[in-house]
Amino acid sequence: MSQSNNDLAYKEFEVKIKTLVRLIEQQMEIANFLNKPDQVANLINLQSIVQSTNFKVMILGEFKRGKSTFINALLGEEILPAFATPCTAIINEVKWGERQRAVLHFNQVDGQEKKEPKEIPVDEIEEYVVIKEDVDQSQAINESPYEKLELFWPLELCKDRVEIIDSPGLNEHKTRQQVTESYLITVDAIILVLSCEQLFSKSEQEVVDNKLRLMGHEDIFFVCNRINLIRRNEVDRVKDSAIRKLSPRTRLGAERIFFINALGALDGKLDHDNEALQESGVPQLEIALQKFLTNERGRVKILRPAQELRNAINEVRKTIPEQIAMLKTDISELEKRYAAAQEPLKILEEKRRSIVQKLANSIEDTKDQVSYKTKDFCRDLVPKIKTIAQEYQLQTEIKLLFQDPRPSIEAAVKEITSYLESQLEKEFSNWQSSELEPLLARRMDNIKTSLDSEAKEFIDGIDNLRLELSGVSIAKVQVSKGDVGVRDVSAVERIFSAAGGFLIGGLGAATIGATFGYQEMLRSLIPQLIIGIMGYILLGVNPITLIPMLIAALIQGKLMEGGLTNRIKEEVSNKFSGQLNQSTVDIVDKVGKGVSAEMNKVKNLVNKGLESEIENIRQQVKNVLADKEKGQVEVDKKLKQLDDLTQYVNKIDQELYDLISQV
Repeated sequence: MSQSNNDLAYKEFEVKIKTLVRLIEQQMEIANFLNKPDQVANLINLQSIVQSTNFKVMILGEFKRGKSTFINALLGEEILPAFATPCTAIINEVKWGERQRAVLHFNQVDGQEKKEPKEIPVDEIEEYVVIKEDVDQSQAINESPYEKLELFWPLELCKDRVEIIDSPGLNEHKTRQQVTESYLITVDAIILVLSCEQLFSKSEQEVVDNKLRLMGHEDIFFVCNRINLIRRNEVDRVKDSAIRKLSPRTRLGAERIFFINALGALDGKLDHDNEALQESGVPQLEIALQKFLTNERGRVKILRPAQELRNAINEVRKTIPEQIAMLKTDISELEKRYAAAQEPLKILEEKRRSIVQKLANSIEDTKDQVSYKTKDFCRDLVPKIKTIAQEYQLQTEIKLLFQDPRPSIEAAVKEITSYLESQLEKEFSNWQSSELEPLLARRMDNIKTSLDSEAKEFIDGIDNLRLELSGVSIAKVQVSKGDVGVRDVSAVERIFSAAGGFLIGGLGAATIGATFGYQEMLRSLIPQLIIGIMGYILLGVNPITLIPMLIAALIQGKLMEGGLTNRIKEEVSNKFSGQLNQSTVDIVDKVGKGVSAEMNKVKNLVNKGLESEIENIRQQVKNVLADKEKGQVEVDKKLKQLDDLTQYVNKIDQELYDLISQV
């Protein structure tokens, strides 16, 4: 991007990140001094997340839309010449690096240890990832041992924490498309590259409506490339048409639609021709992207970790007066209180086990409900496949007279197969939004309601016990008010925070003010399930295997019975129906296990958080008793240190407040 206020916004974000990292580090020192190992571990994890924070921008686009040229224009250097043709099923991630290098990552093979990434010469990338022209593309893609390619380059944009993710094309191959879809849940921004010469095709529309928006991407950047190739008297019509079609599909409407000349922008940057660059329309897009990343996504990336740091600060603010009070208490009295606390601690342990068991039961019940619903859906879908196929008007003309019929049969099979794939994806997407999501949302709401009540009762018991041991009412420790984006936390959030589970859905999916995390969990879970389901169905539906079978049937005369076109549609739909029937058990199992696995993450966090709250009580008393056994001189020294620590905590808290106020 051009050196301007655009760069300044990224630099300001970098300063905020470094400030947050420093404050987390200072809080770690305090937690270490107070001997709070759980908080130290959580803060180390939090610091690592903040330090590695990047803006992930995925560039999508069908073949022949100018996607590679556009990416090179964004980066300001021609580094992706090898990907101008559909050649690989892997993702290409462009990241900051002091030197140019390429790293290949291998796929995980079942039953084998995953291979270590392999660095390869940049000028030899094509030898590893480009499919040779004389090799069957489907076979080469499916047998590719590589997961992704990382390109490290000393580019200014990437130095500003922006990662460009170059995705496989959307309409080139099913495996490529699934690779792309699996990434969509992790990225901060989506840029869809279109061509003004063939603007917003039906397949592009389906991707936007049935994938991107369903995954929560409401701020899609639509880049209409090659506006320079449109005749001057047609430009206004093309722009009006694009705005009419695209503006309802992105939150800010026309503000997210850009008409550009990617090649002109690339040449302008390479030739240092600022006039050509400005005329290309790319700088306007860069400014809008920067504002979105640093303001909206950047705000989330600062405020969510800041909330967790604030939680840690508030816990310390409770701990310090408790330790001071216990240090001033006679040792025999403190031992007496601790002995009396053993029975309440047992009750709290039983309460923890009860909460976790109830969660486990709810998860199992949810898994069963989801499995039943998935099975019913698959069963009802089987007969619909034949109807969908028969109602489709085949565009391919099958030629028999005086010609080899095989090419036209092959084209017809591929056409109906592609159509059925898209229709099945629609069926699954509709089921996802109308049946699966509402069911999971209801279940998670019920779990949250129950957990809220149980957690509050548990935390009240913890806080009362801390009061009995120290004599200090922690209710007097107030959270500072007026914070921008940071608020008081519920009992459930306190438990999550104690477990280090502050970002259930990850920063890529995170939203400000999420109180439980299940919305983000569903947002990341459901698309993965749908991708997996389609994989099961399509695994056994391959036009390459269907074509010889249909040609053999034609030779035997069987394919002509009832009309050639209808028989082709019937045979293909039978194959889909048979595969769905055969895969239903696997699909039900995958969906049920997928839901259970994600929900168990919540259960495990709750269990860890409850254990941490109980252990904190035991550890604090043991720490104080150990200090008192060292003698009064050591106690007085510790009291002075705790008093100084209070001032240090207040300083960190004030700096954190100042940081949050600037976001």
